[in-house]
This record gives sequence, structure tokens and C-alpha cells, in this order.
Amino acid sequence: MSKFIYIFFALLLNLVLGNKCTTSQKAVNKGATEEKKSSPINHTTTAVYDYTPSIPYFPDSISEMTINLVGDLMCHLPQTNNAKLPNGEYDFNPSFEYIKPYLQDANITIGNLETTFAGTTQPYAGYPAFNSPDAYCKAIKEAGFDFLVTANNHSMDTREDGLLRTIDVIKKNGLGYAGTYLNQRDHDSIRIIPIKGIKLGILNYTYGTNGAYPHTDHKYMLNVIDSAGITNAVKLAKQNGADIILVFYHMGLENITEPTLAQKDAVRFALDAGATLVIGAHPHVVGPTKTLYSSAINDTAFVAYSLGNFLSNQYWRYTDAGVILKLTIQKNVTKNKTSFKSANYLPTWVYRGDGSKKMHILFPAQWANDSTKLPLFLNVSHKQKMAEAFEDTKSIITKYNPHITLKTVN
Repeated sequence: MSKFIYIFFALLLNLVLGNKCTTSQKAVNKGATEEKKSSPINHTTTAVYDYTPSIPYFPDSISEMTINLVGDLMCHLPQTNNAKLPNGEYDFNPSFEYIKPYLQDANITIGNLETTFAGTTQPYAGYPAFNSPDAYCKAIKEAGFDFLVTANNHSMDTREDGLLRTIDVIKKNGLGYAGTYLNQRDHDSIRIIPIKGIKLGILNYTYGTNGAYPHTDHKYMLNVIDSAGITNAVKLAKQNGADIILVFYHMGLENITEPTLAQKDAVRFALDAGATLVIGAHPHVVGPTKTLYSSAINDTAFVAYSLGNFLSNQYWRYTDAGVILKLTIQKNVTKNKTSFKSANYLPTWVYRGDGSKKMHILFPAQWANDSTKLPLFLNVSHKQKMAEAFEDTKSIITKYNPHITLKTVN
């Protein structure tokens, strides 16, 4: 009897231990399977199980867009006179003949329009109160510009009527604009430009307008620098979906390359509000650039204090030199993160029509070192000035930003 009892208990013990072992193994397998389902990583095959991820893995989707920026598009009276044709019409297209390809190699090209188009109700004029033929705007468009910033110290040169007509001419030529506005609704419509899946917000402000301001009932016509207004506008642009904000200022001291305290403060207003790109004009000479960390966006911001003149009749050193600044912006669509990626620059120089060719014409300043590219109407003195402009711009642009790239020209 005791023998049978012993056998019975042995069988019972084996059964219990066997079940316990099986249950433990199931728990291990279940836990491992749940861990795999929560991870998209394709682990190596183990002795326990073979796993193929059920959640497909897609690499980050990257989109890039480029912005070309230039400084002052002025139109002094000698420019207008040189552009006049025998039939009384005007043609400014030759001014952009040699620089056109470099304006058109970005997704959007932006310039600072520093004149007005008030029509023929008043004479065409240069400094101190600019009024230019509509043909100048047409040539700007045909050269490759897409967008103009219009708030500057000459916005009111032909008073409110001239400011409004200037916008009409810009619109008729298919160009975007910011800085001056037709009405309150136009003013409150933040410019957000979708480019290759990236929404670029553009804001423009001036330090003043030489004392001639819109009527108090028409303050919407012109953006004047104001820290609270800039902060609100940047935030509104972001609320309306802008991925990245560009603030374009018109301020500084004329003929001074170094930024003033006021310029630095204005840059800080924009960066603290959340702008990534801060660009300047007005001094008529190129200023330094810099990249810096902005805590507001937790990323790198880019600053150019002054892009100088692009096209004008000013001829003394530094004022005949300009630059095409090209910025690359990158968006990680998967992470919904848009950032400044890189910058390069192309120094430019203006021939003033003071040789055999009576026309103001822009050139890539690098051409000074390659006579095969230069037209015959440029003499030795012109070539020397072009070379000087190249070296000056290169030195100033890189002063605080040695990593910015010089654009290669063909």
C-alpha cells in the first residue's frame, strides 16, 4: 500500500512542477512579444522567437527652400535718364542683364524697394524725394524678383497717394509686398508665403520716413519699428501657421558698416519674439552678418545688419558694392521642425554708365578677376573698383561670421 502511495505522490509532484514551468515560459514569451509590438526597431532573431516589425519605418522627410535677399533698389535721376528711350518710354532691363541668373536661382527673391511709383502727375525725381517710372518695377519683376519690402525712409516721398499707387504698380507686376499697405485689412493680413511645404512669414519695418508720415487715421499704411508691435506680429504669424519668420528692417546710420545700438536692439526684439531671420537695409553699405543661438526658437538664428545698395547711382567706395544673400531653410516634416540651415553670398558692383555705355548695370564682383566675362565698355578703372568692391564686401560680410560661404559664379 505504501508503495502505491509513494508512486501517487511522485506523479503528482511531477505534474505540478511541469505546469509551473510551462506557465513561466508563456509569461516570458508574452512579455517579449509586447515589447516588440511597441518598438519599430528590427531586433535580431533570438532563440526564443523570430520578429518582423509590424509598424513600417519611414525615414524623416526633409524639405528645403532657398531665399535670395538684396538691399536697396534705388532709382536716382541719372538712372531714370539713362533708361529713357528715344520714344519717351523707359527700359531698365539692361541694368539686370548680367546679374539676372544669380537673382533667379532661389525659390523666392526679395528686395528693398527704395523709391515710389507716383505716376506722371509729378515729375520723375531722385534724391531727396524719389518718384520713378513704372517701368522700373516691371524690370525688377523680369529680373527675377518675387517680393518687395516697401517700408523705408522714402515710402512717403510722394505722400499717401504715391504710397498707395506704388502698391498698385507692385501688384500689377505680380510682386508680393510688405511694409506699406492699402488699408487696415491689408495691414492685418500677415504675409505668409508657402514654398515647397515651408510657410515663410515676412514682416517689414522702418525707423521712420524723413518726417512725412501718413495721417493719424491712416497709420495702417506704414509699419514703423515698435517692439510691442513686432512681438505681436511675429506671434500672429506663428498662430497663422508660419514655419519660419523673416523680419526685414530699414534702419541704421548711412555709410556706416558697423551696426548701431538701435540696430542691435531691433534685432533682439525680433529674435525674442521668435523670428529666425533678421535682415537689414538703409545704410547704403554692406554690414556684417552673424549666426547665433536664439532661446525663443531653441535653434540657430541668422542676422544680416545691412545688405547695402543693390542698384543706385551712389559711386563712392562701399556704396557701389552690394550683395545677393542666399539663405537655405530646411524643414523636417516628420518632426515638424523648420530651421535655418546655411547661407552664402555673392558680392555685386554697379557700373554707373560713366563710360561708353550710358546705363547703370549690375555685375557679379568676382568677374573683376576674369576679363573674359567683362564687356568692353568697362575700362581699367572700372575693373579696379569692381575688385575693390569684391574685397570690401567679403571682408565685411565675414567679419563676425567666418563660416558663411562665398558663392561660386560661372
